[in-house]
Amino acid sequence: MTFPASCKLVRILLLALLLVPGLAHSDGASIAWLEAPSAESDVEDIRALPEAQWRTTPGDETLNFGFSDSSFWLRVEVPAQPFNRLLEIGYPLLDDVRVYWFVGDEEVERHVTGDRQVFDSRPIHHRNFVFLVPSNNETATAYIRVHSEGSVQIPVRVIASADFLAGEQLDFGWQALFLGIMIAMALYNLFVFVIVRHLAYLWYVLTVTASALVLLNFNGLVFQWLWPDLPVMNRYFTAPAISANIFFAAMFTLSFLAVRRYSPVSYRLLQMIVAISVGCFVYGLFGSYQTSVAIISVLAAIITPLTWILGLVVWFRGQVLAGFYVVAWTPLLLGHMVMAVSKIGLIPTNTLTEIAPQIGVALEVILLSFALAYRISLERQRRLEAQEHTLEVQRQANQNLEARVQARTEELEAAYEKLKAVSITDGLTQVANRRRFDEKLEIEWNRALRHGHPLGLVLLDIDHFKRVNDEFGHLAGDDCLVSVARVCAGEIQRSGDLLARYGGEEFCVLLPATPEAGAISVAERLRAAVAGTPVDVGEHVSPVNLSVSAGVAIMVPGPGMAPSDLVSRADEALYAAKAAGRNRVMVFRESGARAIADS
Repeated sequence: MTFPASCKLVRILLLALLLVPGLAHSDGASIAWLEAPSAESDVEDIRALPEAQWRTTPGDETLNFGFSDSSFWLRVEVPAQPFNRLLEIGYPLLDDVRVYWFVGDEEVERHVTGDRQVFDSRPIHHRNFVFLVPSNNETATAYIRVHSEGSVQIPVRVIASADFLAGEQLDFGWQALFLGIMIAMALYNLFVFVIVRHLAYLWYVLTVTASALVLLNFNGLVFQWLWPDLPVMNRYFTAPAISANIFFAAMFTLSFLAVRRYSPVSYRLLQMIVAISVGCFVYGLFGSYQTSVAIISVLAAIITPLTWILGLVVWFRGQVLAGFYVVAWTPLLLGHMVMAVSKIGLIPTNTLTEIAPQIGVALEVILLSFALAYRISLERQRRLEAQEHTLEVQRQANQNLEARVQARTEELEAAYEKLKAVSITDGLTQVANRRRFDEKLEIEWNRALRHGHPLGLVLLDIDHFKRVNDEFGHLAGDDCLVSVARVCAGEIQRSGDLLARYGGEEFCVLLPATPEAGAISVAERLRAAVAGTPVDVGEHVSPVNLSVSAGVAIMVPGPGMAPSDLVSRADEALYAAKAAGRNRVMVFRESGARAIADS
């Protein structure tokens, strides 16, 4: 994502935040409520109660009773207006919602719905509970009974149908934008995971997917889109989904930040979070719905800031990636914390608390795109500078060569030899490369063929090199390759011998006119030198102890033989050394590779 696209997305998010209508708006209606004196109380019992028992509430305030086993009644009096209006209850996770409409003293409509009823039980198909006001000419009164095992929030508003439709366009557009961001984020990181096979990306994809499902569930869209005819699924979704989200987020943090290496205490705390989330997931499937939702809400409110603090700790311990984690995840974690605290009932529920997690996730995507775009920009700038520097060096070299071509032939020849040396030298380790080895092998093979001398070859392979790259990074791996090359170069004593990087983490030593005992001695000396030289890969990491496996082959070239036969034999001996436990030297025999102690 580029900077202009990210800035445009920020403007869209800010516009959505400013224009999304409030969850509670009375439009002239008066709202009163009471806690039902008995679970068996019907609408006539409630209507017969004295007025003193009713408590009025401002039309712009959301009723939030937290987790309660009680039933609550609302009385919404809607005055006559010459246009159609709707009554909306803006919290879709209420188990049982019953609405009784009265015009005068006559009951004109009755609706029984909730997320424990099929979706078609709603008179207007909408993710929230929406009811048409039955009269425009007379005052209509709605008696609303609400009972829920989860958080009892009752955001009520009465709004003109035209205004509702206008606001719905923007609200649903926001939901579509949010879902699009989450899908794009999940697919992109899934694609990256398929390529790089790093578990951090998989955990991140699962975290994004779980976050999207949790937030869409709180907005009633999961029920509407996935199982409208199976309301029993709502009983087993909310708490397990939040538990899974916490589990995936904790696993992502462990993998992405390599927490164990930088902070053992943080590592153990995250392991505890993983274990707790698994327990909450199981309890959410088989335990009490109300208890599981209450527990997971409290845990989410605690775990959310805790993981952010752990990210800071790891950052201060030297993990550079933790800085990106803290900055990018701050709005996401704050959004989830606001939602969790509102579900407990500690803060009022309003538009901001409801969409805060979605805004947090969207801002996280934007912040990560900024970081990625900045990193790409830096790499591009460095690459251009390197190219310009190389072109400048080439231009100066060409000018010098053209000016001195007649008078300084010897300098040109020396420069040519230097360029040739560069072409046959490995850029990382500064030893001979594969091209130089192939040329030298052909020359020495023909010389040994003419004189009947033995030609020796030692193939070396660094043991468990992939583990070094995976644990410490490719820069540390490069340091190890340079160290091994330097140690081996120090052990090569004859000017005619050639040390070369054969490929990857493999090195080879070509030994002209060398009998088997001499080649074995060289191989064992190289093996011992590497094993006794730890490699420093970073300020906060202990030195890495390396070892190599070596395969030795000796041939006296003859008719019908080829240089590749010598390489094949050394490679077979190297494979045998690896199979025998690594950190050892094996010698090729026609009857099979042998360890040096057996040779």
